Amino acid sequence: MEHKAFAFDYDGFERELRPLLQGALVSESPESLVAFIKRDLARFCDPYEGDQLQDDWENLVEAKDVHQYGDFALTKYYNPAADIGLGSEWEEIRVVVERELGTSASVLGRTLAAQGRVFDPGKMGSYFQSRLDIERNIAQLERLDEPRLKPLAMMLDKARAAQTGLYVTF
Repeated sequence: MEHKAFAFDYDGFERELRPLLQGALVSESPESLVAFIKRDLARFCDPYEGDQLQDDWENLVEAKDVHQYGDFALTKYYNPAADIGLGSEWEEIRVVVERELGTSASVLGRTLAAQGRVFDPGKMGSYFQSRLDIERNIAQLERLDEPRLKPLAMMLDKARAAQTGLYVTF
């Protein structure tokens, strides 16, 4: 399992997509997400290959559910080709962070859920960190001064430098 992370326009996501995505999770209907993508198709891309979506983009969606359409809708807020994640090192880093801090929030983030339905397009986890979350996580890591956590600190620093949030997936 590879930890992938992307600098992510968290504020734009909060304003535009989060309410639509939560509503779609509750209704279990992707229609609002499809409409969201179609309104400005040029701003979205294939979350797997990074190619800009074309008119026939729905052929790329394997499972026609909220999670898969949501995965495509998220690409408005990040570049799938710009992975800054922890790769296969993530599990070892998570263990150290949990031992030191009692939580793995800095490695992952928070899930997005509505009425008990959790957004998870890859079925292996999908997490979000706001700019404030990133600042808090960096401050915690600085206090630890643990060399094994350097890759995590670098990931968070890249997101902070981009002045964005973070999207983590597997």
